[in-house]
Amino acid sequence: MADELVKMWRASFNRALAPYRNSHSIEEQTRFLLETQSQRAVVTVALNDDRTIMGFMAQASQSIEQLYLHVDHQGQGLGAAFLQRAKAVSPMHLHLYTFQRNLKARRFYQRHGFREIGYGHENMEGLADVELEWKVTERIAAQAAPTFLAKKSPARR
Repeated sequence: MADELVKMWRASFNRALAPYRNSHSIEEQTRFLLETQSQRAVVTVALNDDRTIMGFMAQASQSIEQLYLHVDHQGQGLGAAFLQRAKAVSPMHLHLYTFQRNLKARRFYQRHGFREIGYGHENMEGLADVELEWKVTERIAAQAAPTFLAKKSPARR
């Protein structure tokens, strides 16, 4: 399954960052997934009915380290479902990086409440990236807080 996941990951990466191409070999990327990424993050994989990989997310506590969707499954709500899952794990704050040139991803994260907080190029590819965060604000927290209704018990005799 790791090889299939890496192939999907590379296709998504290459499409999003064209004309830039992933410079790592499939073997290097598979080793990174199995020996590094899966050791420091929870890797969640979405499969369709025929067990084809639709996308994956790697989350380490409050950080989304990877979120890639199969090119045929983008724009169908799967990315939003992954973000809901991430927010359930870390309900107050999330942090991630994406590439500055990936305007589609930047718009996606902004639609889901993330804001851009920094710019640089601290990645293995040496490409300009953008740092994003999502925080629960007091307004959001108040909306999410449950409402309890107190009912007065009848007087006991």
